[in-house]
Amino acid sequence: MSGDLDTYLLERWKGEGGNDPVGVRTLSEWFNKRVLRSVYRINGRADSSVRLDADYEALRGNDIPAYERAELLSELSEDGIDGDAVAKDFIGKSTLSRHLKGCLDANKDTPVSSSDWEIDRIRVATRAYRDHLESALQSLGNKDEIVGVSEAELQVGASLSCPHCPTRVTVEKAYAQGYVCADHRDDTV
Repeated sequence: MSGDLDTYLLERWKGEGGNDPVGVRTLSEWFNKRVLRSVYRINGRADSSVRLDADYEALRGNDIPAYERAELLSELSEDGIDGDAVAKDFIGKSTLSRHLKGCLDANKDTPVSSSDWEIDRIRVATRAYRDHLESALQSLGNKDEIVGVSEAELQVGASLSCPHCPTRVTVEKAYAQGYVCADHRDDTV
């Protein structure tokens, strides 16, 4: 990131400066993970993307069992970090939207025919699903309930199957090519 934060946020939001346009949810998550990364670095805690993603979701408390959040808060406390205070510093998408539109007086031109939000939503859901699985698998590995899980490669992805044949493609590939199956793309069921 070069320049100031507001310029960067505007460029990403609007899709300027070589960036693809993104929504305020994506931007607020990016900002909040930067806050978390900064706190981790100040306190000497590892800040890999996988860890940040999982810890961020746990701190937000969305679809995370209470015991997992409590476990993370305990780990953070051992590293000198007040997890609840960090979570209170996170911004919501409405706050960022008000900042972009109100404080920076910015508007975003979105084409009516654009359907990028749908594939973005699929990517976010897939990433969240992967994060939840990784967290649960790590816990099972720590309990020695699945030997070798930490060295195993987790494969997660959404795919679509043709109703007429065994063709199967990832959702992203179907989106890119505009169909699930080349042989049956014109069939109506």
